[in-house]
Amino acid sequence: MSRTLLGTKIRQNRQSKKISQTALAKQAGISASYLNLIEHNRRGIGGKTLLALARVLNVDPRLFTEDPDQALIGRVGQAAASMPKLVCETDRTEEFIARFPGFARLTARQFDRTKIQDETLQALSDQMNSDPFFSEAMHLMLSTITTIQSTAEILADESGIPEALHKRFLSNLLIEAQRLAKTAEDVLHHFEPSNTNDMSHDRTSAETILESNGFYIKQLEEGFISPVDYLAQQNLPKSEEPEVLEALMRYQAISRKLPVDDFLKSAELLNYNPISISHQLNVPLTTVLHRLAHLPERDTFPRFGIMECDGSGAVIFRKQLPTLSLPRHGGACPLWPIYRSLSQPNMPIKAFINTPTGERFLTYSITEYAGKNKIGMPARTTAVMAFTPDYDMFLTKPEIASQPNLAVGLQCSVCPRNACEARRAKYLLK
Repeated sequence: MSRTLLGTKIRQNRQSKKISQTALAKQAGISASYLNLIEHNRRGIGGKTLLALARVLNVDPRLFTEDPDQALIGRVGQAAASMPKLVCETDRTEEFIARFPGFARLTARQFDRTKIQDETLQALSDQMNSDPFFSEAMHLMLSTITTIQSTAEILADESGIPEALHKRFLSNLLIEAQRLAKTAEDVLHHFEPSNTNDMSHDRTSAETILESNGFYIKQLEEGFISPVDYLAQQNLPKSEEPEVLEALMRYQAISRKLPVDDFLKSAELLNYNPISISHQLNVPLTTVLHRLAHLPERDTFPRFGIMECDGSGAVIFRKQLPTLSLPRHGGACPLWPIYRSLSQPNMPIKAFINTPTGERFLTYSITEYAGKNKIGMPARTTAVMAFTPDYDMFLTKPEIASQPNLAVGLQCSVCPRNACEARRAKYLLK
C-alpha cells in the first residue's frame, strides 16, 4: 500500500471516531508528533505500530494493509487521461479515492457511461454506414415519400378528377403513409437497444444481490426459502427476474451438492486444493471453484474470488475481491490463465499471477464444454478461474516457490508493463 493512502486512512478513521491525535498516540504507545507525521504521510509505519493503531481504533488491520480497488484507481486515471487539456493531480489519485470514495466512484461511473455511450454512438454510426437493412429501409422510405408527394401534388393541382379516381388516389395515399410509418417504426426498433442489454452498470442484478450478501445467502443454503420466493422479495424489474432466478437456482444447486459445513471439513483436510477436493468428493472442478467463491466470510479459511467467461472471453459471472477487480465489459489481461484454459478444455491450470501493483494471487482455471455438441457446429465452452490472495494459509513455502508465476496486469490501458508482448492497447496513465 502506498504511504499516502495508509496515512490518510488512519487519519480518517481517527477523525470519524472523534479521537484526538494525542489520545490515539498515547493508547498506541507512540508519540503524538510521530502519529502526526504518519497521518500527514511523512513517515513510514511498522507492523507492530500498525496493529496497535488498528486495535485502538477497533478496526480490522486488513483495512489498513489492503490496497484500494485497483480497477477504481485505473478508471479514475483513465477519466483524467481522456481529457488531457484538464490538468489533474494524477499523482494523488489514491489519496483522492481514500478521502472521497463516493466522488471517486461517481467519477469512475460517469467515465464508464461516457465511454459506453461513445462506443454505442460509434457502433450505430458504423451500423448506419454498412447495415444492409438500414440502407434498404432508407431506400424504401425515400421511395414512399416520393410516391406520397406525387399523389398529394395530383390531388392539389387537378380539381376535375373523377370521384372514383379521387378515392383511389386517397386510398393509395393512406396505404403509402401507413407503409412509411411502419418502415420508420422498424428502423427505430432495429437501432433501439433493449433494456436487457443495458450496459450502463458494471454489475448484473444477480451479482449485485449476491455481493450484498457476501456471496453467501444463508436462507438458500439451509433451505428456509426457495429461489422463487427469495426472488419475489427483491422487487426487481420483470425483465431482470429470469437472469437472477437462474443464478439463484444455480447457487442453490451448488450448495445442495456441497453443503457448506461438510465441504469446509473436506477442504481443510485437503488444504483447500480444488483439484483434490473435486477428486475426493467426485464432483466437477467448476462446482468446487464456485463453492469456494460462495462461502461465509471468516478469518479461518481463505477468501476466493471467481471469474467465468464464455468461449469469446466475455465475462458472464464474477466475484471480485478488494485487491483484484474484474472486468465486466471487454477482456482482462490476455495473459490471465483463464484465457489459456480456453485452448485446453478439461485441463486444470494452476498458477500464480503477479500484478504491477504488487498483489499476488493463486489461481485455478478450467474450461468445460457447455451443452450438447451438434453436427456442423463448434462446441460451446465456458471457462472458470478461481483466485485467492490467502494462499499462504494452506500452501507451504516450497509449494509456493514451485508454482508457475505470471506477470500480468488488469487491462492494457491501466497496465504499466510497457515491454509486454501481449499489449494490445496504449497505457493511459503516464
